[in-house]
Amino acid sequence: MKRTKGRIIYGAILMLSGALLISGWSIGFSGSRHYIDATSVMTAKVQSGEFTQRIRGYGTLMSQNQRLITASSLAVVDEIKLHPGAEVSANSILLILKNPQLDSALQQAETNVHNSRTTKRKLMLEQQRELLDQASSLAEFKADAEIANLQVEAESPLAAEGIISAMDMRLSRLRAKQLNERLKLGQDKLGKLREVHAEHLLIQTEIIKQAESELATAQNRREQLVVRAGIEGVLQRLPIKLGQSVNVGDELALVGSLSPLIAEIKVPQMLIQLVRHGAKADIDTRSGIVSGQVIRVDPVVSQGAVRVDIQLLDEISSDIRPMQMVDAVIFGKSRAQVNYVDKPAGAIEDRSLAVFKLESAERAIKVQVQFGKAVGNSIEIISGLQANDKIIISALDIDTDITQLQLSQ
Repeated sequence: MKRTKGRIIYGAILMLSGALLISGWSIGFSGSRHYIDATSVMTAKVQSGEFTQRIRGYGTLMSQNQRLITASSLAVVDEIKLHPGAEVSANSILLILKNPQLDSALQQAETNVHNSRTTKRKLMLEQQRELLDQASSLAEFKADAEIANLQVEAESPLAAEGIISAMDMRLSRLRAKQLNERLKLGQDKLGKLREVHAEHLLIQTEIIKQAESELATAQNRREQLVVRAGIEGVLQRLPIKLGQSVNVGDELALVGSLSPLIAEIKVPQMLIQLVRHGAKADIDTRSGIVSGQVIRVDPVVSQGAVRVDIQLLDEISSDIRPMQMVDAVIFGKSRAQVNYVDKPAGAIEDRSLAVFKLESAERAIKVQVQFGKAVGNSIEIISGLQANDKIIISALDIDTDITQLQLSQ
């Protein structure tokens, strides 16, 4: 009887110990397990394939063809015709400047041209008079020479017959020779006079050309007081005010064409090594995505960023204008057979992170994953996961010592 009672007590103790052991094990196991509703989490599957790095930046659209207008002389802003944002043609008047000295210089240049032309006309009249006088004298020399020659011809047979003396004959011949020489000298003088006159006219013509050139310069400087756009496009900048005095070289306006446009994008300095010349890009213009291509990477770093110029390749809508803010995605280097996944909450490039990998539809375990480069919403997997693995990517409000998740459907 006592032995039976002892066995019962001993069995009860064993059952109690087993129950306590099972209970303790269960409590210990449940300390590293967490129950969660499967519908409250987001999962993603590890993909394998080509992985193209994307570099994001922001900036503005700028005209590829621009015209910077500067002051060519001292002046005062007398009238402003257009303001920034206005569409312009090449002949559109942007503003009008005033400089009384240029008006005086223009009048003086006009007077100089008029006086030089008048001087040429007077010179031509004087030359005509000199030529007429010389021609008249030459005609008299010619007539006297012809008479003297005729006299020699007439007296020659008479002198041979002794009708007139040899002395008279010699005198007639001498006179004829002198008159012929004077005629030749007169002809030479007339030719030289024409050459001198032509040279004087040439000099005066050069004086007129110089005066006309000075007049053209004065007119051009005066016309530049009326500031025109010069190209078709949009007035982008007008950094002056009415009544303001401007000096030579001061900026008056900046005009840019409406097309073609380039995107000037700022890329973080740490990512610029991923950008290569000729890389493709997508430009978000707020009116749609436009394809582009990198045409220049600035060698200078400014405020932690590098400027990248992207040429737009697609036709753009008419509502896209210069100076408009845009975002850009530049496609960097591509690599094949890379494992990647949608970026989990808290994942950072080139860092490791503990994530929950799904072992089944109801169970997930914590694994340590080394991540690489991020591309948009995807991130490269260096180690810890394989292709087709599924992980939880949404943020979980659980203790850090939880190593397993029980997903309830």
